[in-house]
Amino acid sequence: MAAQATPSQQMPSARAPKTGRIARMWREPNAIWMREMRQSSRLGRTPWILFGLSLTISLLMCSIGGIAAGDNTSPASLGGALFQTFFSIAAFVVMIVGPTVAANSIASEREGRTWEAVLLTGLHPKDIARGKFIAAYTSIAMHIVVLAPVGALPFLFGGVTATEVVVAFAFLFVFAALAVAFGLAVSSLMSSLRGAIVLTLILAICLGPLLYAVFGFWGSFGIHKLWSDVPEGFPVWLPLAYTRAPLGLEYLLLLVATPLLLILVPAWFLYEVTVANLTGETDDRSTGLKRWFFVSTPLVAIACALPGVVALDDKDRVAWSVAGETVFAAYAGFCALLFAFDPAGPTRRVLVHWRRAGAGVFRRFFGPGLAKTASLVVVLGFLALLGIMAIDAAALYLQPTPPPSTTLGYYSLYTPSRTDRLTQIFVFGAYCAPYFVFTMGLVTYFRSRGQSPWIARLVTSAVLFLASAAPWVVAAIGGVVTSTHDDTWLVVGAPSPFYAYVMVSRLDHGPGDDTPIVPVGLAMALLWGFIGLLLLAFAARRSARTVREQSLQWARTDAALQAEDDARAAASVPSSGAPS
Repeated sequence: MAAQATPSQQMPSARAPKTGRIARMWREPNAIWMREMRQSSRLGRTPWILFGLSLTISLLMCSIGGIAAGDNTSPASLGGALFQTFFSIAAFVVMIVGPTVAANSIASEREGRTWEAVLLTGLHPKDIARGKFIAAYTSIAMHIVVLAPVGALPFLFGGVTATEVVVAFAFLFVFAALAVAFGLAVSSLMSSLRGAIVLTLILAICLGPLLYAVFGFWGSFGIHKLWSDVPEGFPVWLPLAYTRAPLGLEYLLLLVATPLLLILVPAWFLYEVTVANLTGETDDRSTGLKRWFFVSTPLVAIACALPGVVALDDKDRVAWSVAGETVFAAYAGFCALLFAFDPAGPTRRVLVHWRRAGAGVFRRFFGPGLAKTASLVVVLGFLALLGIMAIDAAALYLQPTPPPSTTLGYYSLYTPSRTDRLTQIFVFGAYCAPYFVFTMGLVTYFRSRGQSPWIARLVTSAVLFLASAAPWVVAAIGGVVTSTHDDTWLVVGAPSPFYAYVMVSRLDHGPGDDTPIVPVGLAMALLWGFIGLLLLAFAARRSARTVREQSLQWARTDAALQAEDDARAAASVPSSGAPS
């Protein structure tokens, strides 16, 4: 008689282990992370470093509080000052310590000759990148947690709420994640530990204060104009705006959508750069970055077009539209130089992986291939620039016409009309879009000629610099030699991309003389676009020839190996006439 099943056997699904990603990560944590944590736990200096950091900032906060309290400052003002001081210091600590800790991860493996052992474990580059990131982020998170009691002191004095302190700490953790991802991306590119640390520190020291001034100090003045309850001149204004700004469309755009965009897009980019640098040259290094570009470009374009839509008057709309197109043009130019690493076509290893996985057209398009990458970047960048121009122009056209007024311009008492404002937006976008096509065509052409990625980027940057600066040097020399003070020599600067600002300024100041500033600029833009298309065509043709030559070489190698195998097999078989 068979034994009866126990309740646990009758209901196996109730005790079955979860198969979700979070449960799998909980059961099997990242091996790189666990190894890094075991190594850091053996270091006896870590608690002393944390203690010294906490003690130093605590004494500094007490000193500032004592000095401010001696001037008969109210507790609320003292709490607000301590809040700004603490989180500003904490931000600088994160932007210096975070990249430095991350820069020590991958470069130390390569310099210590242990990187090959990590690769032999069979871990995917994504797993290695995630493990290194979590390990470095855990280290910097400990620094923030240790400083948490000191950061709560401003709340005790008043002037800030508990919600604002919590939000500030949340953004500090997010900022730490970006700092660690940045250091990890630099570390993955370098082979020397000292070089990685020095380069990371230089970039962090240069970029950190710049971002702090732009998004912190200068951004507070614009936010104060929009929401008067948010104080101006305070760099740590974002946590205050969440509780003091009224809920509305501006609130959702500036405090929800914009921070998400500024956090997710760079974080995803740094992650994909790290994975690409850790991936071998014969593997697929392009798909991740191309997916990032495909998803991020429309989001960046919308973010660049929104300020021109929500501006208050026609002049501000034109100014914000020009600024948005300038920012996106810089982003598009950076992406054009970024994708110079793409090879002419997929390697044989990638083709084998695609064949085994049954990759479709979409996956193959986002794979390695210089011509495919150039077409993707050109189409998306060109359409995005035209989209920004169209959105801002439509927003300007749909607004009610303002009453006529007279302002003092450079040439005369001239007020640009609504048509002039629309023309300003059009001519700027009409110049930027074809020039971007030329930029992408130039870098693709140099890369297709067999140059290394960095050589192609350097040569392209040199050509772009000459195209930007040389026309103005010629115009300045010509104006001095001929002693002319009109705008005749300005048309010589038409090949420079900065000529787009000259066209906008001409429309802003009135017709002036008969110098064809705008027609010459539009004609030059068409010429740049035509040259860019020719360069893209030449690069595509050369890349296709390179791929064909590689395929023929692979076929000859296969034929030679097959001939050797056949000859070896024929020699091992005894002839029929030989005695047994």
